[in-house]
Amino acid sequence: MIVVKLLLSVVGLTLTLALPLTASAIEIETGAWEIRMQSVNPVTGQPINETSFECIEDKNFDPAKAMMEDGLCRIVDKREINNSVSWKIQCGGGDMPIFSGEGSFISHGDSAEGEMHMVMTMGETTMEMRSNWSGRRVSAKCDGM
Repeated sequence: MIVVKLLLSVVGLTLTLALPLTASAIEIETGAWEIRMQSVNPVTGQPINETSFECIEDKNFDPAKAMMEDGLCRIVDKREINNSVSWKIQCGGGDMPIFSGEGSFISHGDSAEGEMHMVMTMGETTMEMRSNWSGRRVSAKCDGM
């Protein structure tokens, strides 16, 4: 179960939209956002559906960079085209299992969507997790967040 939590935490980092990030070609509207993530627990097969609310304070968003904030991941490839970005990452090492993944993010200004595929190998066991998410701006202001 620790492995699942580790995979979910890395996938969850991509949903942390409130981080102030450096300029990027991907722009999203600032304000309060509702973010929904769907995936499947790779151990139990049970669906995972999470909804969170985030305050977006910077219109320039780089989801690949958000995944690197904890220092566990590094980007090995990143491509930006118009309102979309895709990336490949490698994470872990040291005391952590090594895992890799790829993701994509598309902004429509006041809505966004993306997906991520993560693969982790521990010894002879390999786990895969696919996640999809969508977001929409629910308010121009972040009052009470």
